[in-house]
Formats: sequence, structure tokens, C-alpha cells
Amino acid sequence: MPFHKLEASLEKIPNRYLLVSLAAKRSRQLNRGAPMLVESKRKKWTGAALEEVAEGKVTYRLSEADAPKVLPPAVAGQGREG
Repeated sequence: MPFHKLEASLEKIPNRYLLVSLAAKRSRQLNRGAPMLVESKRKKWTGAALEEVAEGKVTYRLSEADAPKVLPPAVAGQGREG
């Protein structure tokens, strides 16, 4: 994949770990027969998935289950002895 496409993907999804997860899930969908959302000459599903992200055709939404859990200070400090 050309570097500018990867940069464009990172502009859409600024967290590289989330981008990798999203591209992996989308490439599995493509491998299972999902229609491509962009015309691509890529022969590998991962490259095609990243192109879809770069063009804004694939996005993500975090569920409440994916949200980080913040513990109150009293609970977060338990178990740590100074």
C-alpha cells in the first residue's frame, strides 16, 4: 500500500491500534464475500480495507463495553502498599 494511503487512513482513524483492528475486521468481511465499497486494484483484502478507511467508506463506533473504565481514586489505589 502506498504510504500516502496509510497516512490518509491515519487521518480518519488517528489511533493506529484501532486502525489495525478496524482494517482486520473489514478484511475478514471482504474475505467472506462482503461487497467492496471502493474500486480497488488491490489483491489483498487488508490493502483494500485500508483504502476503504482512507476514503471514509468505513468508520467505527465504540460501544459502552469498549469504553475505558475509570475507577475512583479510593478504589484505584487499593492493593498498593507504599
